[in-house]
Amino acid sequence: MKKDSSICFRASRELHHALIAISRQERRSLSSTINIILADYLKERPATNEAVREKRQYPREALSVPAVIDQPDVAQPGIVTIADVSLGGLKISIPRTQENRPAIDAEGARFHAVFHLPSSHFQIRLACESRYALDMADRTCVGAVFVDGNFQSYRTLQSFLV
Repeated sequence: MKKDSSICFRASRELHHALIAISRQERRSLSSTINIILADYLKERPATNEAVREKRQYPREALSVPAVIDQPDVAQPGIVTIADVSLGGLKISIPRTQENRPAIDAEGARFHAVFHLPSSHFQIRLACESRYALDMADRTCVGAVFVDGNFQSYRTLQSFLV
């Protein structure tokens, strides 16, 4: 959705500081954080659902499949869970308690995700790049986009999603 309007409003110092803290925790700008909060609020109101549309180019499919993360400069691969996938990328969940956590939570980190879809025995291997990381109480969620992959992997993913 194109952002072509500005909204200015006054807020208490406490609210402002709380929003800044959330922004830092989620590694987002203050403007982006406020936009997400307002969009989530509007989604709960049936009369205004028209105003809030999906921003992603490709719809996501929720999953819970294990994956191996191969990083070019790391000898030992990491094990993660793919939480959702689309034709554009995936969301990875990494438990906080996991030993040998893959270092993919920095923006721009490059890695290969290797996994199997529930309906296929074909191994999918796609090159990815981290776009964001969200630290939660029990896990870190990493959003990544596909930057390269073999044709058969992408085609299998496309068949699964369509």
